[in-house]
Amino acid sequence: MYSKRIRKIFSILCVGLLLSFIVNILCSFGIHAKTNTGRYCGYGDAVNPYAAVTTETVYYTRREVSIVEIPKGVPSYTQLSYLENSCGPTAGAIIVGYYDKTYTNLIPNYTPCLSSGTFLGRDKVYIPQLMSDLYTLMRTNMDDVGVNESDCLNGLRTYVNNHGYSISYTNAKSGSAVSESVCANGLKNLQPTLLFCRKMDLFLIGDDPENKQELLVSSAYTGGHIVVAHALYTIKYYNGSGNFRTDKYLEVATGMTEMKSGFIKLSSTDWCNAAYVVSIS
Repeated sequence: MYSKRIRKIFSILCVGLLLSFIVNILCSFGIHAKTNTGRYCGYGDAVNPYAAVTTETVYYTRREVSIVEIPKGVPSYTQLSYLENSCGPTAGAIIVGYYDKTYTNLIPNYTPCLSSGTFLGRDKVYIPQLMSDLYTLMRTNMDDVGVNESDCLNGLRTYVNNHGYSISYTNAKSGSAVSESVCANGLKNLQPTLLFCRKMDLFLIGDDPENKQELLVSSAYTGGHIVVAHALYTIKYYNGSGNFRTDKYLEVATGMTEMKSGFIKLSSTDWCNAAYVVSIS
């Protein structure tokens, strides 16, 4: 019997197929999403950048999962409709909201989480103001749509410095891939990773242990987007004693309303322009 998580994945899959159909209709009329190399403008709730949904079922006799994570994750703030192309400010707000749990003057007079440590969602006052401030500091839509990498990093740094703290960025790229060891070390030190994606294949993973199978649903997004990674998953599949497959994923806060959280395959090398472990002190 499928778990609630798998049923949820199927419902998202149906929505994804509908969106993919709409995109194809739009494209038949010559309507395409704007893409600009080096710019990150986010997806919001628009369907234009949504390319396709694919599914895969992995059958196994045994499955092992190891996780390196920030125990309570990061906030799941989503983009504001009146701040166009705002994935940079949204990702920056997720970083600031996460660290405000420890450094409380980052968002004055605001409590970002419950007493249990679970982060609150976006409120109607403090987080929108934070996003608006970052929108300006990151020079969003000033030179072209969205932000570029340097404006995003510099704007976040200016915000943090203006509130009395310092921020550092540790490069988490190794050649064309994201460095597993750098990300893992950051997570062990409770530091999230800022990912600058040139495209995004976002996975949902639903395990059905009773039937020894796992459903992988991948939603493909085109164009630049910025997300925040807060966990590293290693999933090993076995037939008998033989390990026939190992998948590694970063779990990310997407900033998107339609899918606030998902997994990006770490082994892929065609999706990430830049990655930085972020530390605030």
